[in-house]
Amino acid sequence: MLLELRIRNFAIIDELSLAFSKGLNVLTGETGTGKSIILNAVHLLLGDRGSEELIRSSEEEAAIEALFDISHNREVKEKIQEKALSFHDKEETSFLVRRILSRSGRGKVFLNETLVTLGTLSEIGERLLSIYGQHEHQSLQRVETHGDILDEFGGLVRLRETFREHFEQYLSLSGEIQRIRDEKEKGARERELMAFQLKEIEDSKISPGEEEALKVERGILIHAKKLIEFAQTFQERIFEGEDSALERIQSMLRWGREILTIDPSLSEAIKGLEASSIQLEETALALRDYLKRIEIDPARLEEVENRLEEIDRLKRKYGPTVEDILRFREKVSEALKAFTSNDERLTQLEGILGSVEAEVRALAQKLSIERKRVAKELKRLIEKELSSLGMKRTTFEVKIEEQPLSLKGKDRVEFLISPNVGEEVKPLAKIASGGELSRIMLAMKKILAKVGGRQVLIFDEVDSGIGGAIAEVVGRKLKELSRHHQVICVTHLPQIACFADTHHSVRKEVRGGRTVTVVDRLEGEAVVEEVARMLGGIRVTEKTRAHAKEMLENAKKGG
Repeated sequence: MLLELRIRNFAIIDELSLAFSKGLNVLTGETGTGKSIILNAVHLLLGDRGSEELIRSSEEEAAIEALFDISHNREVKEKIQEKALSFHDKEETSFLVRRILSRSGRGKVFLNETLVTLGTLSEIGERLLSIYGQHEHQSLQRVETHGDILDEFGGLVRLRETFREHFEQYLSLSGEIQRIRDEKEKGARERELMAFQLKEIEDSKISPGEEEALKVERGILIHAKKLIEFAQTFQERIFEGEDSALERIQSMLRWGREILTIDPSLSEAIKGLEASSIQLEETALALRDYLKRIEIDPARLEEVENRLEEIDRLKRKYGPTVEDILRFREKVSEALKAFTSNDERLTQLEGILGSVEAEVRALAQKLSIERKRVAKELKRLIEKELSSLGMKRTTFEVKIEEQPLSLKGKDRVEFLISPNVGEEVKPLAKIASGGELSRIMLAMKKILAKVGGRQVLIFDEVDSGIGGAIAEVVGRKLKELSRHHQVICVTHLPQIACFADTHHSVRKEVRGGRTVTVVDRLEGEAVVEEVARMLGGIRVTEKTRAHAKEMLENAKKGG
C-alpha cells in the first residue's frame, strides 16, 4: 500500500505531499491542473528515464519520494531479499523509495536509504505499482505474467509447483548425466594415459630402498677385483702365511703361559693376547666367507646398471624419488577407480532418466489440459465484465502455444483482445487507446482481484469515452477492486469520484509570481463541493449540490 507520496521541484510542482488510505483513492481537478504531472512523477518510481526538463525552473534537483507498506506484498519482500536490501529492523514493513533528478545528469535512486541502480528500482517498482493508462508499466501487458495469472485464477499453482519440482529433478539428473558424459569424453585420452602409467609403474615392480641397494651393489661389482685382492692379502697376512699375525700371537701366547708360572700378575696381559688371537681368527674366517661371495661378474653389473637406468627413467616421468613414483601410482590408481565409478553412475542415472522424463511430460500435459479448460472460463468472465463496462462486443482470448519444457510447463500463455467488432484479436500491448486499455485492465483485475501480491493499482483515463450508467458501473467495479488492492484513480467523472474512500483535489494557483500545482485532501462538505463542480462545471447551484450529496450517499450505501 502507498502511504505517502512527496514531490519537490518537479515541473510546476514546488512541493506537495499526498497521504493515501486503503481502498479507493481518487484525484480530481480541471484539465491542466497537474494530475498528469503527478502521474509522471510516479512513473519515475517505476524506473522511467528522467530528464533535465522535468526539474522546476531555477532549481538544481527534483525529488520524488514514496513510502509503502509492504507487509502483504510477498513479491516485493522476495525481491528485497534477493537484492540484499535488508531492513534495519526485521519486523519493519515500511519501504521508502526515493528518486532524485539532477541537472548535472547524475541522478540517484535510494531504496530504504540504500543507493541502487535504475534497473533495481524498475524490478522492485513494478512489483509495488501497476499503472493502467497510456504508459508501459502494466503488469498484465507483460506476456511472461499471463501464465501465472491463468494458473492462479484456475487454482493450478499447486499442480504447477509439483511439475516444477519434478522438472528441476529432471534438469538436475540430465545435467549430471551430461557432466559425466562430458568428463568421460574429455577424459578418455587421459584415462588411457593413466592406465598406461599405472601399468608401467606396476610392471617395474619398483620398491622402497631398492635404488640405494642397487647403487651399493654396483659399487661392489665395479671394484670387485680390488676387493678380492684386499681380502686375500689381508687373510694371508693374518691367518695363512708362515709368518702370519695369528701365528706370531699364538707363539707369544705359548711363551706367555710359561711365564705365568713365574709371575701370575701377567695374566691380564696374556688374556688380552688370547682375545686378540680369537678376534683375528674370526676376522680371517669372515674374510674367507667374503671371498666366497664376491666375484667379478660383468653380466650382473650390466643388469644392475640397466635397472638403475630404468629407475632413473621412471623418476624423470613420475617424480624425483622412488617414494614420489609410488605416490603417483596410488594417485593414478584412485583416479582410475573414480572413472570406473562414474561409468557405473552413468549407467544407473541413464536408467532412471527415462522414467523421470515420462513423469515430467505427463505432468506438463496434465497442466496444459487444465490451462485450456480454465482459459475458457476466464474468457467468459472477462468478456462479461467488459460488456458491463460498455465494451459489449469485445473479444478476449487466451492463446496457449506449445513450447519447449520450462519451469512453468510446456505452454506459452498470452492474452489477446479485440475491442472492435470485425477486428482480429491482438496482444494487449498493441492496443493503442489508453481509455480502452484501462477498462480492459479494470475488468481483468476485477476477475483476478485476489490473484498475486497486494500491488497499488493506478488507473489513468479509465473514464475516457464513457459517461452516465457505464461511468457508475466503472466506479462500482473500482470500489469492489479496492477491497483487495489499494486503488488510485485519476478521473473527471463524478460517477466514479463519489465512490472514493479518500478524495484529493488537484488545482493550480500563483504563488510569488509563479504557477504551482496544489493538492488538497477533501473531507465532508469539501467533497460535496468538488463532486458538484464535476457535475455542474463553473456554476454550482444548490440543486447541483443536492445531486452531489445524493450520489455520495447512494455510493456509500451501494459501495
